[in-house]
Amino acid sequence: MKLVFAIFSALFLLVSCSSETQEIQTETEDANALSFPVDTLEITGYIGEELGDSTNTFGILADAEYHHGTGNILLLDNGAACFKEYTPSGEYIRQISRNGSGPGELSFTTLEFFQMGGYTLALNIMKQGYVVFDDSLNFHEEISHWTQNPPMQCVALSDSVFAAYKPDFSEAGEGRFIMSRSIVLYTYGQEEFDLTLWQDSTELTISDLIQDSSSLINDFLLGTTLGGNSDIILFSLKVSDNYTVHGWYPDGSEAFTITLPLEPVAKSPEEIAEEKAYMEAFFSQMGAQGMSEFTPEPNRDMIISVNVGPDGNIWVQRGTRIQPFFDIFDKQGNLIGHKVFPEEGWTWKFSMGPDGILAWEEDPELGYQQLFIVL
Repeated sequence: MKLVFAIFSALFLLVSCSSETQEIQTETEDANALSFPVDTLEITGYIGEELGDSTNTFGILADAEYHHGTGNILLLDNGAACFKEYTPSGEYIRQISRNGSGPGELSFTTLEFFQMGGYTLALNIMKQGYVVFDDSLNFHEEISHWTQNPPMQCVALSDSVFAAYKPDFSEAGEGRFIMSRSIVLYTYGQEEFDLTLWQDSTELTISDLIQDSSSLINDFLLGTTLGGNSDIILFSLKVSDNYTVHGWYPDGSEAFTITLPLEPVAKSPEEIAEEKAYMEAFFSQMGAQGMSEFTPEPNRDMIISVNVGPDGNIWVQRGTRIQPFFDIFDKQGNLIGHKVFPEEGWTWKFSMGPDGILAWEEDPELGYQQLFIVL
């Protein structure tokens, strides 16, 4: 729920206070048919248990990646406000940082992290930016530029440049506001972004925030996914009627647009009830007033996430299937295969990189979270 935490904080404060683009479309006889055989991913291990000491239990598992320097697994426990480091096979090594407001300390508003240039940057809303750790995971500095809505979903493009999703609010006069969302490029340490790759916006009032908060949550809190690496930037809107992935090169020039002609898939009554209960419990836990009623969208999102997989190809996670399912595209945007995760559930999250895949559920049926190591 990384994205929910971040933009929700801004909404809550507001309420309470060039190269030619190549377009690639894959045709299928049946709109939702599969073009290739489906390979099943293999779970090779896991970290986490229901009861035990703090080394192997989680408050809220918010994010996880393989550390670029050591190859170890680095896990962000939002509930405990710290990092936990494990060997690639899942053996506990140490805790990094702790809950607090001092230099290098984290809090429950530490939502996600990313790595660039040997640094690990943890997004902390209360500190208005990032807590930065060096290549040995010792505290380095804090970058606190943004009073609300810091950049998030960040993707490192080099040792000094990253792409990010950036939501914003601005006054439009006469009690109206502009709420915008952008995909932008930043230079490390700078407050202002360098280049805008994509942007849209909507005009609203405080009354709109209160009366139609579900629509805003669905569009601006849950409505985008950003991925990529030093070779490609990937972006998609999470909508129920359009399967489109935009690709840019790190210099900002357009690479391709991928589309698939899928048909919308309705959520079951059980899915809608489960999502509604989960989101309302989240807002209640955060102490939101006037934003606790949540109405899920009736159809599943076409795309949940976009990533570069461990094979270097583009992995697009469909939202139309209850079991996590990936369309695999080559670096030019051509569909070359499908993969499926061997567990069901609508809240699975995946972290991908050259070292492999990590997976976890935000709202597990077991009642406690585990981090799965995936081959």
